[in-house]
Amino acid sequence: MDYYEAVLSQGARLEASARAVRSALVEADLEPWRSGLVGVASMGASWHASTVFVDRLLRHGRRAVKLDASELMALEPELDVADSYIFVSESGRSRETVAAAAMAPRGRRLGLTDNTSAPIAEVVDTLVGLGHGEDSRVYTVGYTATLQAFGLLASAIDGVDDGDDWAGLPEVFDKTHAALSSQAKVVADRIRDLTSLDVVGDRASFASAAETALIFREATRTPSATYSTYQYLHGPMEPMTPQQGCVIFGDGREVSLAQFLAGEQVPTVLVTSGETAETDSLFVMRIPKLAPISRSILEILAAQLVVGELARLRGLGIDGFRYHQDDTKIESA
Repeated sequence: MDYYEAVLSQGARLEASARAVRSALVEADLEPWRSGLVGVASMGASWHASTVFVDRLLRHGRRAVKLDASELMALEPELDVADSYIFVSESGRSRETVAAAAMAPRGRRLGLTDNTSAPIAEVVDTLVGLGHGEDSRVYTVGYTATLQAFGLLASAIDGVDDGDDWAGLPEVFDKTHAALSSQAKVVADRIRDLTSLDVVGDRASFASAAETALIFREATRTPSATYSTYQYLHGPMEPMTPQQGCVIFGDGREVSLAQFLAGEQVPTVLVTSGETAETDSLFVMRIPKLAPISRSILEILAAQLVVGELARLRGLGIDGFRYHQDDTKIESA
């Protein structure tokens, strides 16, 4: 699916995905995931997205851990690092995630995927389909639908209302898209000649930072790095100059960090729901103030829009990858 079409379609696709996920969760026996330590294993964009799920459970007193599926795969022949597992692969074909799921104890393996007939379906006990349909090559719809599914799954497991309005989110998403579209063109023009980007966020917004760094690399070929907010204060910003830029997500310490960097003439983009004045080096993209997982969906929308405009300015088509690796996906039968 075309990248720009996919970004634009996400409001309606989130609505459809929410229906599919709710339907699957009603049918699922989630008892094995309601106690003990929950391990969430995945790769790539799905690994970034799992940050919001772990943060959501931890904030309400549940034990949860984010796991790299490739590290689990190396623990053959069996897994015993968590009491239950969630294996996430938007395509359902991520080789490492499927291999890790095959090693996990039966009865405690939940799979989250858009393709319910993919190989992951064969190695989990409970399968939740995202139901969002076709995605772009650089994931857009699949990423935001996964974030939403994590929010729905968390509430189905622990019964906590974290303040997300999933029914109202598609409308908020579309309004935010309209509000940020023209601003994204301005931001892209201001950062078009930068040599690299650091991307910073904390807790659920760290997912946005990590995924933003990935899509800048994939779609605009911009070298990028990811840091959590407070880790970034401990040295990683030292190389920054006016030739490098920083994208920051947040309303707290992130605001003063953005102002500091801009004061040092480092081009900085702040995605925030607060009121912060722009300067010559500080560009502010405002989003509505929402619960953490819903907010992360709007944060990545801001990044998707800037990435699309920057790719246009650089004459790049967002239609695939230059460096294909033939061992990352399992071919479906």
